Amino acid sequence: MSPPPPASLALSTDAADLDLMSPVVVEANEARLRRQAFLAVILASVCIGFSPVFVRLADVGPAAIGLWRLIFALGPTALWAYAEHRSARAARRNPAVRLPLFTTRQFVLAVLAGLFFGADLVMFHAGLAHTTTANAVLLGNLAVVFVLLFGWLILGERPTAGLLVALALALAGTGLIISRSLGAEGGTAGLLGDMLCVGAALAYAAYMLSVRFVRRGGTDEPALGGGMVSLIANGAGIVVCLSWALATGEAIVPASLQGLLAVAALGILGQAAGQGLATFALGRLPAGLISVVQLLQIVVGVSLAALLFGEIPPPVVVVGGLLVVAGVLAARPRRA
Repeated sequence: MSPPPPASLALSTDAADLDLMSPVVVEANEARLRRQAFLAVILASVCIGFSPVFVRLADVGPAAIGLWRLIFALGPTALWAYAEHRSARAARRNPAVRLPLFTTRQFVLAVLAGLFFGADLVMFHAGLAHTTTANAVLLGNLAVVFVLLFGWLILGERPTAGLLVALALALAGTGLIISRSLGAEGGTAGLLGDMLCVGAALAYAAYMLSVRFVRRGGTDEPALGGGMVSLIANGAGIVVCLSWALATGEAIVPASLQGLLAVAALGILGQAAGQGLATFALGRLPAGLISVVQLLQIVVGVSLAALLFGEIPPPVVVVGGLLVVAGVLAARPRRA
């Protein structure tokens, strides 16, 4: 099924306009948009791949890291949402007609996405404090399998042989990675970190599906722009992270310039640029395909950890990681 048109196209065309457009022109336009979205996901994966490094350098608690990450992303995200709204308004035949920022359904879905993302940040940052960067990045990317599994259970999509193979490979790789943590010194803490990262993958999968729902629009409403979705979701995520940080008594204010720069870089590069580009692409590509492409985070994250922190993954983790990667590649949607 072809991805939905962007919000601006949905707002600027009606049935008469579409009837006048050649099917060849429509298909060429959709192909161009898909190529743009695919490039956006690649760039998003590179940006997000830097996140574990910045988390290591931060000197506040796990939830506080997520809090500052979302706060520093608010400015660029608000500008994006504003520019998006102005562009959509200018594209209409009558720019004087006031456009609603969002519907109630869109707002609820965007808030739900933000709650899931806030939970993902808290669990991933906490897990990273108890396990290696390689383990955290590899297990966190199990989200691709969960996206397809939830699509089956929630949306009623028929499971394919590729999905079953993907689940088997990914679970086998997960078992190897966790067994390495159990066998290492301080294995209980390592296992806790691994489990938190798996929980973060579940939360991130729920976030992606929620964003996909609101970005693809419905029969009676246009798709909500990526900037507005990100802005609403960021606000909801801030509430989650701040509530958790206050409830657990975490250190919230960075104690050093390094810590401040680390969370600022997380907000601008990892959140505003990385997650923003992924949210943009979710309006044009299926969530499953996007989560597969985001496996590039593994290469970036593990490579940076080895280069900067000397965290050379042991052979069993490499094998487990290869199985996880094989699993998510097997889950990749095939062309019709």
